[in-house]
Amino acid sequence: MTFEKIYTTVPETNIISDAAIAYSQVLMVSREGSVLNIKESNDDIPVTNREVLYQPALGNLVFNDQMPFNQMETIQIVYKTL
Repeated sequence: MTFEKIYTTVPETNIISDAAIAYSQVLMVSREGSVLNIKESNDDIPVTNREVLYQPALGNLVFNDQMPFNQMETIQIVYKTL
């Protein structure tokens, strides 16, 4: 089954953590309307401003730490449960 979620971010952070997306297949992530390339790994690996790291074991989406979230910024994801 495919789901869509929209998150309102916490300013000055760069991680979204949601147990509901752990061990799912993340199909799309957009930050303020810009679709990002998804890297998948349970390790901490660097990402650019056009990428997001999905850590399936933790249900984390990790964004570029040099570009923390702004006030009221939104992240949209589409994912499929496995």
